[in-house]
Amino acid sequence: MIKKFLILISLSALSCTSDDIIRSQKNNFYDIYRNIIFQESNSNTTKVKNVKTLYNREWLSNFNQPIILLSSVDGKKAATLVALGNYKNKLTWVSVDGISVSFANGILIATRGYSQDLLESQQGDLNTLFLDPKKDRLKTYRYLNGQNEYRELSFSCTVKTRINTISSFLDLTLNTTKFTEACKAGSTTHTNEYYVLPNTNIVLKSKQWISETNGYIKIYNYYAFQNDIR
Repeated sequence: MIKKFLILISLSALSCTSDDIIRSQKNNFYDIYRNIIFQESNSNTTKVKNVKTLYNREWLSNFNQPIILLSSVDGKKAATLVALGNYKNKLTWVSVDGISVSFANGILIATRGYSQDLLESQQGDLNTLFLDPKKDRLKTYRYLNGQNEYRELSFSCTVKTRINTISSFLDLTLNTTKFTEACKAGSTTHTNEYYVLPNTNIVLKSKQWISETNGYIKIYNYYAFQNDIR
């Protein structure tokens, strides 16, 4: 399960791979985000408040490496993860205690360090899901449990799209497209939610299912907003 919120320290060994991600990903995304940020800075936006931590741009400025935030669904547990590597546009992020998650276009494809790990997934439409969504899609998850036993689940999914969905992100309110993916494999079901910058593959935040044992996590893609990282 996700541990308590961890302040990132002693991860300088990851700086080289972090720089690769900054060069290959952040520059493209930041140009899109910049106009939104500047526009919102001049308006009376409603800040997202949290009694424990206020996740805003001031908080984000404390980090000198690209990060994402993982959170439990109820928001009581959270952890920041830093970039570990980028292989064929598949980004992997790792926490201080060794939990890692991998994404392709913001879609979870693998985990490590959980009690039931998503070893790999097969999804043929990862590049087009948010640009040219189909109502129905198929995907296969392969799991490895603590006893090194494999289990494979083949899901049949239905995708619904809702445009012009207002979404809170950092201390901004943004217009997003919400994709709701309802999946079933026998008696096993889950429903993922993706909030995507309109007409792009950029997932700003999402709620995604890991496994039957671990349930859901929320993911916040903060690294594209870190324009002052070197």
